[in-house]
Amino acid sequence: MSVSIGELLTGEYRTNENVSGNMKKVQFYVCPICGNIITAVGSGSYSCCGITLPKQEAEACDASHLIEVETVDNEYHITINHSMEKNHYISFVAYITSSNVEVVKLYPEQDISVRFRKKGHGYIYAFCNRHGMFSVSL
Repeated sequence: MSVSIGELLTGEYRTNENVSGNMKKVQFYVCPICGNIITAVGSGSYSCCGITLPKQEAEACDASHLIEVETVDNEYHITINHSMEKNHYISFVAYITSSNVEVVKLYPEQDISVRFRKKGHGYIYAFCNRHGMFSVSL
């Protein structure tokens, strides 16, 4: 029937009008319990660990979540001056262009130094497990 169980239970049928996805419109969903990262080009409803995940809205960088980007040998070198403690850390860094999504998973007590091969204009996203998503345009 092409209808999800969630739609059947709520009685709301949703259609996705996005017939051609642009990777720059990627949406992130992060599970606060297990840390799973779900990416989607179109809108949808996603769940993990028994909860419905909210879409992460990227904010402009602030002083404590400043994403620094420098070009080194045809690569973007990303650094963020942020604590990487077990209860407060940057969970992942992503590089989004019109045709690619690259995600680097980070862990507590790890250095935040990530390199992405340059693929054109795009966005760098960083996800703090306490404060949410931050982004910078390239």
